[in-house]
Amino acid sequence: MASVTKDEQAWKDAKRSLEGLRLGVYIPRLAQLVAAGGVKLTMDTFKKQSDPYGRPWAPLSRIRTSDKRAAAKVIASGRKPRGGKILIKTARMRNSTAPISIGRSGGVGLPVFYASVHQNGATIAPHTRASSYSNVTYRVGGRFASEKAAAKAHRSGKAVRADRFKRVYSQGIKIPQRMMMPDKAMGLPASWNTMIRKETVGLMTRWVLKGARA
Repeated sequence: MASVTKDEQAWKDAKRSLEGLRLGVYIPRLAQLVAAGGVKLTMDTFKKQSDPYGRPWAPLSRIRTSDKRAAAKVIASGRKPRGGKILIKTARMRNSTAPISIGRSGGVGLPVFYASVHQNGATIAPHTRASSYSNVTYRVGGRFASEKAAAKAHRSGKAVRADRFKRVYSQGIKIPQRMMMPDKAMGLPASWNTMIRKETVGLMTRWVLKGARA
């Protein structure tokens, strides 16, 4: 029975690795790794409150009432309130960050409809918008009533009128650009280039040394 030496086995492993490169097996795997690395770098922008190029995000023009209430509760409990984080009120956009890899292409997605508004910045025309549910007034028999009194009156069969305040934005709204992902025109930042280079060298090393078992 013929035996295979370590050198012969190493040559076969290297040959199989190079064959994998030729057949395009390596690139799709690299695309997956780069997409995963891109997710981490995108999440870092929310943590650092700066864009991928290291520039701080534009500060908030005003502090939301809900944030003021939350800070007041923290102070009342004897703790020190944290500074308000930008774009992390509900963390829905940050938590939606997901890797996208299709064949030989890899990238990052933010599948919320308002992500592009913050990524590119926008100017919204003057408009009127209904305020939140908490800003509702109730009337029972033509008189103002609390939410609790209005609910009680409704259960007893009385007519209850509910009006929601409306906010008028006569000057429109200007949303500053706060990039979370690299801009095509600006090219990849240093952090992304470093990540791609690290994943490329790491995968190639594992691929060659372990015989395409990465």
